[in-house]
Amino acid sequence: MKQKFILIFLYFCSLEFAFGLELYINGGKENNKNFAVLNIIHDKPFLCQETLNRNSEVESILCKFDQKLASRVSSSNTLFFVIEPELQKKGFYLRITPKKKIKLFNTAFNINTPYPIPLETNIESKRWQIVGYEDTLPFLEDKPSEGLNFPITFNDIIGYPSIGVLDIRMSPISDNTGSADKDSFLKIQSLIANKSYQEALIAIDEMSSLFPNTIFKRDILYLKIIALDGLASEENYEDIITLAKTWQNAYPTDIHISEILYIIAKTYAKMDFFEEASYYYRRLFDEYKGDQFELLARLDYGKNLYLRGERKLVLNLYQSVLNETQNLDIASLASIALGEYYRETDKEEAQKYLQSVLEANPTFFEKDVPTYYNMLKQWTEKGIYTVPAQIAELLFLSLDEDYPEYRDILKDVAIWYDKSENLPKAHHYYQLLLQNPTDDKEEEEIKELDDILLLKLDEDDVEKRLKHYDYVLKNYEGKEEAKKALEKKIETLFQEKHYEEIFALRNELEENNPLLLGAVAALVKDSLSEDNCKSAAYYGNLYAEKIPLEESEKFDLLQCLYQNQQYIPAQKIAQEALQKITKAENKEKWLYYLGWVEYQLQNYPKAALASRDALNLLSKEEYNDIAWVLFMALNHEKRKEEAFNLLPILEEKLKDNEKMIEIYRIALLNALEKKDDTAIKIYAQKIIDLQNKYQHYEYSPWVELSLVETLNREAKFQESLQLLLSAQTHISKPQEKIQIYYLQGYLNHKLNKIPEAIQAYTECEAVDIQSPWKNLCIDAKKLLESETTEQNNE
Repeated sequence: MKQKFILIFLYFCSLEFAFGLELYINGGKENNKNFAVLNIIHDKPFLCQETLNRNSEVESILCKFDQKLASRVSSSNTLFFVIEPELQKKGFYLRITPKKKIKLFNTAFNINTPYPIPLETNIESKRWQIVGYEDTLPFLEDKPSEGLNFPITFNDIIGYPSIGVLDIRMSPISDNTGSADKDSFLKIQSLIANKSYQEALIAIDEMSSLFPNTIFKRDILYLKIIALDGLASEENYEDIITLAKTWQNAYPTDIHISEILYIIAKTYAKMDFFEEASYYYRRLFDEYKGDQFELLARLDYGKNLYLRGERKLVLNLYQSVLNETQNLDIASLASIALGEYYRETDKEEAQKYLQSVLEANPTFFEKDVPTYYNMLKQWTEKGIYTVPAQIAELLFLSLDEDYPEYRDILKDVAIWYDKSENLPKAHHYYQLLLQNPTDDKEEEEIKELDDILLLKLDEDDVEKRLKHYDYVLKNYEGKEEAKKALEKKIETLFQEKHYEEIFALRNELEENNPLLLGAVAALVKDSLSEDNCKSAAYYGNLYAEKIPLEESEKFDLLQCLYQNQQYIPAQKIAQEALQKITKAENKEKWLYYLGWVEYQLQNYPKAALASRDALNLLSKEEYNDIAWVLFMALNHEKRKEEAFNLLPILEEKLKDNEKMIEIYRIALLNALEKKDDTAIKIYAQKIIDLQNKYQHYEYSPWVELSLVETLNREAKFQESLQLLLSAQTHISKPQEKIQIYYLQGYLNHKLNKIPEAIQAYTECEAVDIQSPWKNLCIDAKKLLESETTEQNNE
């Protein structure tokens, strides 16, 4: 990124470019640290020198020029530098003071000469660079050189050193490389992706033999490490360590380096070399913070600490990964690790973490069925069944019947559901087992378990009864038995006041089911009594006017629906209520909300009708803003004359209400269109006053500029200037600031306040963006300074 600025003393036309000085700044980041480079270029050599403080840090840099400036120059202030010109008798100085740290470099050398390594003897140069930085010098080490500085020449026969064409990794490409090694490499990649690690290792050895100089050498070595790690064989540990260390030493800046460090760390941990493992874990933590393999390393490090009995840091490590990662699989691993951590001490907390993986990433467990099936068995050994049963069911449903442990998982699913008292599920999977028993003994065992389970369903207990209804619903879907079970279930739930559960079953019931509507009414009433408007709107949204509520309750629901932007059901409730009300005075509040609802739905003709009726009935101050709705609806319908006829009513009812800002904005636009200066001044000032009152300046500086233009036509320059100075305090956008500064300069000039005009133009020029207004500022300032100089000379 190049932020280029040319100071005012660049290329003065009066000298016919005899004195050309250019300054520009390049900026960037290195290791997430900002830095900037100030380039100073002149057509004649000049001297720049550093001044150091007691700590040997650069205190300032002074650049000396023999020629005088042709005009006054102001200082410049940037993120890293303060640049100040100092006038002298025979020339001028440029003093650069650091805001943080700076370093001076002579950049006059031409690398295209026959002397690529020049001898630095000249203290003057046509080009200097000053690097501004925060803590450490970017890309360079600020250390004294102990070597010799001597020139090396290359003649035309030898030429310059060259390494030829580079590949995408910035390494030389061999001219002998064909396409066969590419095919081999792609095959290896495919094998790794399919986790065919043994085949991949064979293919890697073959490729290494056939293509010893392949450009994919780095990649196949990396893939070999991945394959060895994927085999998870103890006999490969030493090979992994040796190869991975060699690879990371050879390619320390490769994009896969964090993964290789992670493999080294966890392999050392598996070998019980925990001190060595800790070194690589720490490297990941320090150098690759937030990288996915650093997050995995935290989990692995925590697991090893846990196994070693050092558990103080484990919980924080696991929790930090869960909080920081954006990767769903890593989050799943962290949740499982947290579940394992709590499994011994807090079973409910442990299951919460396992449940979170089940809900957010259910297919995660299918990626390694043997590992997670064994883990689930460990959980059930601790008496934890509910979530393990659900996960085991997912695993079972993902497997083919020829999977080695297919039947074992099926049996565990049934037993675990039984022990977690999910009787319908248990019954279902017991039945699956009984369809094809392996022997008579197993059949007898499963039949006994299923019979006991069914006996439990006969108990005279509401919860058991409900579970039985669910069982019938699932197993007799589409039949009369299922229909009766649903009716019984809804009746039981209503008797027990389980209204939430009835609401959850709404899609399985007729829309006008009286028990469903009764449950919704109860939920709405409870929400209203608790002042929980959001909840009331949630329940009332679907059934609106059908809900059996008292008139006052329906009005409260209408208000909640409106507050939560549920305009369609709010519209239905208001319309239904108005049809039933006979007395006009009782319609006011309903018409008020109907007007607002229709306006929000952009039904402007209907909004105008409802709001006009409400305005005619208006008796309560709280409904005064219905006049605003009527005005806006008419304006949207292009019925401007009718709308503007409402202005006296609006100013009476709303007076200094914030909503009047929008009314006056529309009035001002109309005045601008008609070029009515009187109206412009009236409405612009009203907007300005209201914006100041509420400290909301959404229409600034447009409104101020509109008023200034009118005042200028009347030659009220002082009034215009005062208005701009006031507007300046709440203008933040650079483009707007530039325009304000320019007009301030123009008005000051008109008022013959020359210093103030120059100051305004200077402030305009200092805004760091490009703009036609800024160009006007620069030109106006030059012209004004030139006129001032001529007057002074006279």
